[in-house]
Amino acid sequence: MIRLTDLGTDSVRRRLLAEGRDAPLIGELAQASPAGLLGVLADHYDPESARAELAAWIAVHGDRSAALEQLVHAVRTMRFRTRAEAMLDVLVSSLDDGELLLRSLRSDSWLAPTALSLLARREILTPEDLTEPESLLMVAESLLQLCEATGADGVREVLRQQGREAEEALRAALASGHPDREGLADLQALADLQALAERVRRERKAHVGLVQQRGHRENGRRGGRRRR
Repeated sequence: MIRLTDLGTDSVRRRLLAEGRDAPLIGELAQASPAGLLGVLADHYDPESARAELAAWIAVHGDRSAALEQLVHAVRTMRFRTRAEAMLDVLVSSLDDGELLLRSLRSDSWLAPTALSLLARREILTPEDLTEPESLLMVAESLLQLCEATGADGVREVLRQQGREAEEALRAALASGHPDREGLADLQALADLQALAERVRRERKAHVGLVQQRGHRENGRRGGRRRR
């Protein structure tokens, strides 16, 4: 196996950087903020390098449990749900006891939906493993991430395409008690618009029906007069 000297490694890294390519150097994130660390690991590091960089960061920050709490807090305070899941994903993937940490967050008042989403995506939990409240949280998390990724128009399109099933999912999300109150407020606004649109549709359909009935009656009267 050929190994580069430190000088050779530095030369290759400089060339990669000059070409605009990622060339992480293990240990360069030791002083990064917890959120900054997880963000860069999620975006630019392969699994092996992420594991080494995370270990170096934890070592610099002394007590392991305190360092992990800082990292979890960074995920907890990330306002974008898809980003929070990516940060939590790289964190638990880079720890030997990552699955244990992920399972422990199942009962976290704020991170439970994110943890449940990851546990399901990794097939650690199946739908049968979830309690009823957890199932509702999962539905809400899915819709909130969809809303974040596609905007309100994307959610409205899903509601239009999937009809009653999507409407039931929306009602379940609103009843879930999901901790993201701002996100739930956005879903409630969508539900209100959906209900208004449905009411207008029904009223329009009823109006068309009445007009058609009047037309039939008028035609019947004219026909009767002609027969006399």
